[in-house]
This record gives sequence, structure tokens and C-alpha cells, in this order.
Amino acid sequence: MVQSAIEALLRSKIGLDANSIGTDAIASAIYQRMADCGITDITNYLGELQASTQEWETLIDSVIVPETWFFREPESFVFLKHYVLSEWLPKNPQGVLRVLSVPCATGEEPYSIAIALLEAGLNPTNIHIDAVDISKKCLLKAQGAIYNQYSFRSNSRSFQECYFQATEAGYHLCKQVRYMVNFINGNLADRDFLADTPLYDVVFCRNLLIYFDLTTKERTIQVLERLLRPEGLLFVGHAEAWLLFKTQLVSVRQHSVVAHRKSKACENISKNHHPNLQRQGFTGKNIDVLNRRQLPKKNHSKLVTQERLNVTPQNLRSPIDLKVNLLETARALADQGRLNEALKLCNNYLKQNQVSTEAYLLLGQVQQAMSQNEQAAQSFQKAIYLEPTHEEALTHLALLKEHQGDMDSANLLWQRIYRLRKG
Repeated sequence: MVQSAIEALLRSKIGLDANSIGTDAIASAIYQRMADCGITDITNYLGELQASTQEWETLIDSVIVPETWFFREPESFVFLKHYVLSEWLPKNPQGVLRVLSVPCATGEEPYSIAIALLEAGLNPTNIHIDAVDISKKCLLKAQGAIYNQYSFRSNSRSFQECYFQATEAGYHLCKQVRYMVNFINGNLADRDFLADTPLYDVVFCRNLLIYFDLTTKERTIQVLERLLRPEGLLFVGHAEAWLLFKTQLVSVRQHSVVAHRKSKACENISKNHHPNLQRQGFTGKNIDVLNRRQLPKKNHSKLVTQERLNVTPQNLRSPIDLKVNLLETARALADQGRLNEALKLCNNYLKQNQVSTEAYLLLGQVQQAMSQNEQAAQSFQKAIYLEPTHEEALTHLALLKEHQGDMDSANLLWQRIYRLRKG
């Protein structure tokens, strides 16, 4: 099948797992490009794709979904400012903070980073921000820095008046912030991605890994580790945190922030000190990631699987007791990346508890981590049916709809979430 050959090309060149966005979405992009090129036979289009770099780049633009807005998940930027002021700046009073945003899409994230650092009191001369994306089309828009109202969906828009000027074309970002960001065309799936650049103190790589096949996920995580300075911070998406379990990156969760630190201490621990954990696939480099603090109940609506269970080395040194609670055990298994086992226990739990909102939510998270997006959407919808005001289920489904390119459904869900927060 020719579409399968095109999907294989997408996998080999950019690491795209076709299941992450759906083969129907890829087919739609292919046939739209065929129509634009005046090609009626898909085999001929494959030939054009292999021969033309420009057509290949255009197809990528058609397939990827650059969904972003200013200060998306604002807690991450609050945490960034706290980290810079309390830890980085005292150690580097005259230093230059190096930040990487990948993928940067149309620029909202790196510009948000710049604004956050300015408001934290840093001088622009002490800030270096690299913003990378595979799409040249997205980068052109980012460099133009003109945005419509859709890019300002955060709860607070006070920054909009301070840093943007309203024009007929849209809201134009001020020069001071624009000049702080260095845009680069690049592919994170490449092994030598930014190989010659100095290390970064902070890396934002949110909601990209979920689109990759497993091999590319693992390779990309190694690249991100390589780019990060010891004790530096990596921000990832909620559905991606489990992928970092077997790395030297230590979870530093606070509230709904999903961040990890490249710890010096973890690098110096010998895996021989923890033979029981080693047999289960853990090394000394990632022991500390198991020590997670259970967060207050008030933040429950924004928590993800890893935040709900206090997992320690002590309770992982022996096999998990399946008789305790199927749902809590499923969460623990998901935390360890044992997704097939977690999936089975979720389904077993639902056989006994058919109206459990939390079980359907966890099932959806596990399915999404396994790239079973259609099943995940159904699970989130069942959770919402049982509890229509469950903000976390609504948020997960909205993000999933965005990933699938169904912006109409996503926008309706975001409106529901907004009304819930307004009370």
C-alpha cells in the first residue's frame, strides 16, 4: 500500500508514529497535497515526495499540528521563574541563562519564556533562548511575531498589553522580546541534533515525544539528556513523564508542573548499591526519581498518573502486591512504564467498578501513552459522562483532540473548562 510507504518515510525521517495522529489524518493530508499538486495517482505522488525536498517539507507542514498559545500551562513558567531566582541566579550572578524550546512551533512558547524571564528581573543580555522547529513555515510566522487573539488563551492576559501592539494584521510583539529568541530549523529526531552547541540550563520539550515511535522516543530522550547541563531542568508534557523513568533525570514535580532535573548526585550513585532495583530494570542513575511527593488534594484535577502514588525504593524492592487495590497498583505499574500490565489491571478494575471516573481517566492516560488514541478518547469521554465537571478528564480529551487535528471539538472542550474555572 502506497500510503504505508509514505507513513514509513515519515517514521524514518521525523520519527512520526502514524497511530499518534491516525492514518485517516495522514491520508487526508496526502490527498490534499495531491490535489494541490495536480496529481491523481498516489504512486506518482510518492515519487514526487521522494524527488522534491520542497514537497516533503510541505507535507510535513500538512501533517504536524502546531497547536500552541502564550503561557500554555502557566504553572511551568511560574516554576521556571522560581528556579531561576532561587537557584540559578545565586550561582551564576553574571552568567548567561541558556534555554531551549523544541518544538517552538509558531513562537508562542519561546516568547513566553522570554517574557517570564524579563518579569523575573533578568537582563536580556543574560538570557540566550534557542527555539527550534522542523517546519520552516512555522518558523517564518514565529519570526514575524504577529498573532491573533487565538494565541492568547491563558487565564491572565496582562502581558498582552505590556508586550504587544495592536495592528490591523494582529498583535505585534515588541522588538525587545523578539530579539531575545534565536530561531533554528532543525529535526530533534536527528542523532546529531544541536551537536555543536553549548549545554542548556533549561529545556522545554512538551507534547512532542507522544508523536514519536518507540525507537525515536528513546533516541530523543538521549539527545535531550545530552543537551542538558547537570542540575538543569527539562519540562515535558503530562503524558510524557513516564518516558523519563529510566534516565538520570529526577522528577521535581510541584503542583501540576512536569519537570525533571539532571542530577549530579544521580550520576555518582553506583547501581551495585541497589541490586534489587537493578534486577527490575533500574540503575543508580534513576533511583531518586522514585521518591515522589503526593500532592495536596486540591490539585487533584490537574494531576497525572505519576503524581498520585508515593512510590519509593522500599515498596518496589519486592513484587507489587496485586491484592491491595487494582487501581492503585495500575497507577504504580504505569509509573514504571509497564503499560501493558497497567492496561490489563485498569480493565479488570472496571469489571468490578463500572462507574469509576478515576479508572476511566487512568485507562485513557495509559492508552494515550501507548498511542491508542481512539481508545483513549473513548475512555476520557466515559469519565466525563460519569462526572461532567471533571476538569482533568476534560483537559486530557481537549489536548487529545488537538493532537488529532479536531480543533472544533477541542475548542468546545476548552470553553467548558473555562466556564468551570470561572465558576
